[in-house]
Amino acid sequence: MIISNSSPLIYLSKLDRLYLLKDLFKKILIPNEVYEEVVVVGKQKNFYDSLKIENAIREGWIVIKEVNGFKELEMFSSEIDLGELAVIKLAKKENPELILIDDASARVIAESFGFKVRGTIYVLLSAYKRKLIKKTEIKDLIDNLVLTGFRISQEFYIQIMKLLEDYKS
Repeated sequence: MIISNSSPLIYLSKLDRLYLLKDLFKKILIPNEVYEEVVVVGKQKNFYDSLKIENAIREGWIVIKEVNGFKELEMFSSEIDLGELAVIKLAKKENPELILIDDASARVIAESFGFKVRGTIYVLLSAYKRKLIKKTEIKDLIDNLVLTGFRISQEFYIQIMKLLEDYKS
């Protein structure tokens, strides 16, 4: 079982690859705060990806969990947003095998609690390694990810492209 923050859901949905989460992990937990951000606010802003995420929730493979009280994490509230705090709080309760978060500060905080943390790029590369994404698609998907607003350093982008070149399919 894994727990996801907003950005992996949003970006995978924008790439029409939200289903990769289901294919790779079967079941995804999200706190109510993430649901509010990606579905409720997303629909208010007419973001198409919010409908895809809502459909995955309706299908039952993305599950909303309620978390209460952030007192023990309030020292981090100036560094990360409410959704990320809720993901960490839920992780403390559920002890997942993996947390999906893209924000660097939130990743460091989650890792400080001992959680294994990865992000959207990890999902795409894992799907590629498991042949859920074709070799002809992976570079375009990562390029499109950047074009949709996903922030990535030039050095990391080059590292990913080199990794893809070296990977024997």
